[in-house]
Amino acid sequence: MTDKKTSSRPQLPASVRREFEHILGAKYVTTDPAILGGYAWSTGVGKVPGEKKFSNTWPLAVLLPSTTEEVAAIVKCCVRNGLAYRPHSTGYGAMCGVSSPDSISIDMRRMNQLKIIPEDRMAIIGPYATANALQAEALNHGLTCHIIGAGPAHSPLASATSLLGVGTTSNSTSGNMRNLLSWEWVTPTGEIVRGGSAGCDAGWFAGEGPGPGTRGLLRGLFGAGGGLGVFTQIGYKLYPVTEKGQFEHTGRLPQIGTRIPEFSELFHAVWPSWEQQTKASFELLHDDLTMAMLRMPPDNIGWTVTGTNAEYVQQAQSGTLPPVAQPQHEKNWTIVTTSRSAEEHAWRTACVKEIVARTGGRFLPLAQDHKEVLYHALVTSQYVPRVLRPSTGITTTFGVLDSFHFLPRCIDLAQKALDGQNKPGGGLVEGSTDEQWIWPHEGRYMWAENIIQFDPADETSRQAGVRGLLNSYPALWNEPCGVGAFVLGPLSDLVGERVGKAPAYARKAKNHFDPDDHSKSMEYVIPRLPAFVEKHLPKARSVAFSKPVINLIAKKLAKKGM
Repeated sequence: MTDKKTSSRPQLPASVRREFEHILGAKYVTTDPAILGGYAWSTGVGKVPGEKKFSNTWPLAVLLPSTTEEVAAIVKCCVRNGLAYRPHSTGYGAMCGVSSPDSISIDMRRMNQLKIIPEDRMAIIGPYATANALQAEALNHGLTCHIIGAGPAHSPLASATSLLGVGTTSNSTSGNMRNLLSWEWVTPTGEIVRGGSAGCDAGWFAGEGPGPGTRGLLRGLFGAGGGLGVFTQIGYKLYPVTEKGQFEHTGRLPQIGTRIPEFSELFHAVWPSWEQQTKASFELLHDDLTMAMLRMPPDNIGWTVTGTNAEYVQQAQSGTLPPVAQPQHEKNWTIVTTSRSAEEHAWRTACVKEIVARTGGRFLPLAQDHKEVLYHALVTSQYVPRVLRPSTGITTTFGVLDSFHFLPRCIDLAQKALDGQNKPGGGLVEGSTDEQWIWPHEGRYMWAENIIQFDPADETSRQAGVRGLLNSYPALWNEPCGVGAFVLGPLSDLVGERVGKAPAYARKAKNHFDPDDHSKSMEYVIPRLPAFVEKHLPKARSVAFSKPVINLIAKKLAKKGM
């Protein structure tokens, strides 16, 4: 790669490169454009790049440390030489890309340590220990981990310390922001700090200790997204499952399923109205009745139980989709129960059936292979490849974390935000009237997230995707629907009134630990908000949330390639 664009990019000074090579060895330092391009490959959340394959912002160099001490030395070198840096774990999503041309990408792939401590129901993991590897090891001890919606390739350390961490089993395995135990942190200036029980060499089993809690400071709800130093090791909570050992897989690629254990069951229930489904939701969560509950739009279920896009389209056009994938069955729950004995299994099954019937619902038939595929997808979060399959562009909106009372309104607002663009002839992938995924969190409240599919090679489709994303913010502002969690970067100030003083406190933390903003992140707060901007935020919000401005932003972003 020696084109003009490549040669005009900033270059790493030779003296700084020598420092990095002294820290790591020359083998683990590169400025090769062919490799740097891979770290600038702008994939969004798992999508295949469209016309504009690469970000305009490339790292100056990519470094591969293997120890916390090496990470700290890299950070100190960056601070000393006026460079920014960005940690990179498994790379699943554009959030790991550098956000300024003076940045170093710190790739953590050599730090993949993973140790299960079964007696404490926990693991000690590094940044590159994937959820897939962690679950496979944990199952040998009758344990499992939470796997967020990004799927089994994600880094549990990254989601527990630095980003949102919710997924389809969070009813029984909580969310990763609450599965964080002790932590090891390289501060933005290169100091190594341990917190929780690890801070006094007492093990990694506890995340807090005497004095103020630290999780709110270091990550809050959404996380700093790499904008507050580098996390290198954590204690991480695991959860018991009813069977010990590896899953027994069924079927053949691409329709891999899992044999449903003897005392487990998967149901698919539907209701005539959202209000009836909401009423049933509260009752199904009583007494830890369900291990997992997931509401998927019928088209998403269709993508899961068919092997290819062509198979799904053929069945949709011929009217032969299985009942669970038919559009009229949108008010649904896929329910998984797990038990340890025949008696417990009989009780849970009877309770689920009684609640569904009493609230006006009914169960849809499921072929055994479809049931096994759905079970496999739910307990391993293998839905993700299916969500990405219909198109090469995807984004997500809403992120409502609040009471199930908001369920009907969430569905209604999602339909308004999509504005009919996922109907035949619209700019988005054709699908259900809404695309809300909803599941319970810790048996108490719901998480709702709206999936938007677009064609990144088509400018009109890209515009529709951006509009669908941006439309969610005025929708949630004008008709409050609980706590909206996707308030990252500048948006945290724009909707700050709804999250109290959180942005102001986050800014204090950022400027205290990283006064010169070496730890760059587009997902965290703006380090210094100009007084003029702060004064006019209410007016800025009304302008930013207006339809003309949303359309204008959509056009500009679509032209750039999104």
